[in-house]
Amino acid sequence: MSKSFGIKLIILWGISLIVIFAFSFYSVRKSVLKPAKERAYTVAEVVRSSLTTLMLTNAMDKRDIFLAQIMDMENLEEVRVLRGEAVIRQFGKGKHYEEPVYTIEREVLAYGRPKEELIESIERVLYRVVIPYKAEPTPSVNCMACHNVKRGEVLGAISITMDITPYRNFGLFVWGTLVGTISLVGFISLFIVWKNFKSLSSFLQEITNLFNQFERGNFGVRINLSNVERDFLPLANRINEVVSSLNGVLRSIREKVYTLLGYNLMETENEVRDTEKIIDELVRISQFKKTIELDATKEDVYRRIESVLSDYMSLDKFSIYEVTDSNTIEKVAVRGRDTWCANVIFEKPEECRAKRTGQDVDSEEFRCICPNFIMCEENAENFCYYCIPVNVGGKVGNVIQIVYEKQIKDFIKLIIPYIKGYLREASPVLESKRLMEQLRKQSYIDKLTGAFNRRFLEDIVDKLVAQAQRRNSNIGVLMVDVDFFKEVNDTFGHDAGDEVLRQVAKAIKESIRKSDYLIRYGGEEFLVLLTDVKDGYAEQVAEKIRKRIEETPIKLPNGTVIRKTVSIGVSEFPKDCNGKFWQCVKFADVALYKAKEEGRNRVVRFKPEMWQEEEY
Repeated sequence: MSKSFGIKLIILWGISLIVIFAFSFYSVRKSVLKPAKERAYTVAEVVRSSLTTLMLTNAMDKRDIFLAQIMDMENLEEVRVLRGEAVIRQFGKGKHYEEPVYTIEREVLAYGRPKEELIESIERVLYRVVIPYKAEPTPSVNCMACHNVKRGEVLGAISITMDITPYRNFGLFVWGTLVGTISLVGFISLFIVWKNFKSLSSFLQEITNLFNQFERGNFGVRINLSNVERDFLPLANRINEVVSSLNGVLRSIREKVYTLLGYNLMETENEVRDTEKIIDELVRISQFKKTIELDATKEDVYRRIESVLSDYMSLDKFSIYEVTDSNTIEKVAVRGRDTWCANVIFEKPEECRAKRTGQDVDSEEFRCICPNFIMCEENAENFCYYCIPVNVGGKVGNVIQIVYEKQIKDFIKLIIPYIKGYLREASPVLESKRLMEQLRKQSYIDKLTGAFNRRFLEDIVDKLVAQAQRRNSNIGVLMVDVDFFKEVNDTFGHDAGDEVLRQVAKAIKESIRKSDYLIRYGGEEFLVLLTDVKDGYAEQVAEKIRKRIEETPIKLPNGTVIRKTVSIGVSEFPKDCNGKFWQCVKFADVALYKAKEEGRNRVVRFKPEMWQEEEY
């Protein structure tokens, strides 16, 4: 490793020098050409202006004297004044005519664009630039007054050739000095690095060992400071601090996720894989919860749980039982055979040990801990079972029974915490679905809008409050009122008003979750209860409802299409009212009237300063 690193270091050093030399050569060359080019353009401009002056003063007989004086300038090799085809056609070639000699001279006369070239050899360097003059009328000199040409046509060109060999030699001297200095510094630096290569190699080996442990998921290792030279100790200490911090973060993530899941997962020596595993599990459970929340019935939720057990957990023997409101046990799903429990539990639910005790039942501890397992005596040596009670609404609402062969007991013990995690998330959803099912069987529905009525609210409120308190969650309270509803009745009749209420209720239902509740509170006023929400979510849903109703055209019985808006007041239980649900309803109503005062068609969140009274 040390030899390989040394070779790479030398190669890198050599490449760096080459790049620096090339860049410095380019920079020096460019800096040499720039003043030469500027001087050539200056000379060309002087020649153009002077010749123009001689022409205007009828002193062109002094042209040769002027050009001879120009040629006395240092490093000026050649000055040629060329006539364009347009001038030759008008005045002829004249006695001072010079034939274009160089290719770039002919190109400039043909196309009217400046061109330059560099002629380099070992002995000397020549720089040539050819600049065209075009017929352009100006306030001081109007070329077109004397020349019978079109605007923009080339009248001629000036060809300047300069010897920039002294510049080249000076540039090479500067570049050589720079190269020598850089090379000297580079050799000294390489010597210092090479001299300390052994200590650097030892330090790199420690880092390599550290990363090898990282690859295995072990973040408990540190750099051995006794193997590190003094110059590298600060960096080694810093690396150890970062690794310790990272290890702490990973452990903190796992602990927080365990707290969130409510159970621990089996850990290995690979901390990264463990963290990845629990995050994956958290994502799966979160997706599971979101899915079942959108399911329409409890039967749909049961099918999801069945799918988790059979497809994800790969179980082929299990039962899902439901404890009904009439305190009976019913089979929801059974895999492996028709039933795994004696019929007595369906007749007398208390005969089910898991239902009676509310505790897990594990046959590994006692073979026939529950005598009603259908194979308690028969094949008891081969089959085991694990029953998990699921609390729904403060009591055992379901029992999940896992049946397995003894040879896979370690696998079953591994997946039991995962199963409990899914059941824990399913519990409140099942409670909501069962509650909804119960309510459908009663007269809790407003016939006009299909929303729940006030009777439903009064009967369900205690259960909703208890559920929120058990889960330490919030309930969003939205008071919705149709703006200018009386105008609809007055203008189009009560049938039209009824249709508006139906369409508004439909829009609200389509804007909330299946687990939320829409209640017709009275007249054109609706109450929406959003269960298990985070801070700020209620306002988002309220704005969604407001916008949807505003954008929904409503067709009245007479064929007229109108649009209506709503005003919405928002509060949150228990955040806004210290555990008093009806106070939150009042506060949402107060916020609603604030929305009315501010112009309607808006959402207003309740604030403490809106209510100053002691009683509500």
